[in-house]
Amino acid sequence: MPELPEVETIRRQLEKEVVGRKILSVDVRFGGRLNVRPAAFVAGVSGATLTAAGRRAKLLRLDLSNGNSLIVHLKMTGRFLLVPAGTRPTTHTHVVFRLSGGQELHFEDVRKFGYMRLFPTADLEREVYDKEGYGPEPLDPSFTAERFALCVRGRSKKRIKPLLMEQTCIAGIGNIYADESLWRAGIRPQRRASSLSDGDLRRLHEGVQESLRGSLAVRGTSADTYVDLYGKKGENVGRLNVYGREGEPCPRCGGPVKKIAFAGRGTHFCPACQK
Repeated sequence: MPELPEVETIRRQLEKEVVGRKILSVDVRFGGRLNVRPAAFVAGVSGATLTAAGRRAKLLRLDLSNGNSLIVHLKMTGRFLLVPAGTRPTTHTHVVFRLSGGQELHFEDVRKFGYMRLFPTADLEREVYDKEGYGPEPLDPSFTAERFALCVRGRSKKRIKPLLMEQTCIAGIGNIYADESLWRAGIRPQRRASSLSDGDLRRLHEGVQESLRGSLAVRGTSADTYVDLYGKKGENVGRLNVYGREGEPCPRCGGPVKKIAFAGRGTHFCPACQK
């Protein structure tokens, strides 16, 4: 699933490429993952100009000049692609936005887990963000080590990896960056939050930021099907330390990376140097 670096990469590209353009028309080819009927969706976006591209956690947000906003979750295989006008949609294209300037924005999703929802912009906090209970954005100044530690200490019985992925202490982290952040901090994924020292939490706070910033700098991790707005893969796979590297030597100590099933997810770590 695309996580913060991948979604933020797409957000930045959308901001550069489509903000300021008018939606000339919309073709809903599969409406099963919309929150309104296709006709209402088309009426709610057609003729509007895209005014801003935002992100909260793993959600993309596109604001429109008519007072509406689109909220998009890519889930496992969702993707936005910017293509020339007249490009033939694939069999997995759900929605086609025809834009001014001779281009189209295609929303595709092979597995149909991703969704696209239309709301009045004024209702987003109440209808979307408040219900999700998101924690701070990890690359925002509000994500301090003290705030992170306070959240973790308040959930002392939980295991640290699933807690990182809950979105309540940190917004936007999934399986890849939980594994990578814990490796950087030298913390085993199965440890309970109550067992972490102040030093552990400071290192984990730093590890989260380092993992995310490093990936964002190279347009994310294409460990699965993720591609950016231009259909290009991110370049972070070769920089991963443990995720997807079962049996390979740990970059820090040389011991073999191990993969286990934990909390319903494949989990990668180094048994030798993650204590």
